[in-house]
Amino acid sequence: MTYRLVQGVVKHIIPAVASTNAVIAGICATEVFKIATSCCIPLNNYLVFNDVDGIYSYTYEAEKKDNCLVCSQKPLILDIKDPHSFKLKQLIDILSESAEYQMKNPGLTTVIDGKNKTLYMSTIKSIEERTRVNLDKTLVELGIKDGQDILVADVTSPTTVVLKLKYLTSDVEMS
Repeated sequence: MTYRLVQGVVKHIIPAVASTNAVIAGICATEVFKIATSCCIPLNNYLVFNDVDGIYSYTYEAEKKDNCLVCSQKPLILDIKDPHSFKLKQLIDILSESAEYQMKNPGLTTVIDGKNKTLYMSTIKSIEERTRVNLDKTLVELGIKDGQDILVADVTSPTTVVLKLKYLTSDVEMS
């Protein structure tokens, strides 16, 4: 490594940062103008800027999934076949092992009779010890009803995920 090589790198980086900042400032000023004057539709949510071979920019709308765990506020419907035999541990296993959720240590809370109830939380030792008994209880034993919301917190998601439980019980009995 020589002084000349270091100077070459430094001389290229500083103008690159300055020119990138200038491009971002120009885009921001253009968007403010479009919003203030209503002359054009403003940038929706994504812009690609490339200055490797000349200057090129392209705007497009990045699509999102309606049921995205991170950015969607819609409750996710989880079908439960038999709530009388479905245990809380099975729900945690679904959240941990399912490719749809991919959670590590989900903490579950809900509201029962107007009061917050922690069903299970493994991240805090004292709470985990007190809620461990709930793992072997069925959803019915825990007082969770059809259509009830379960709030799930996990390190894999920046927001709380809301699960709405849907019981698929059959009214017809087979004999």
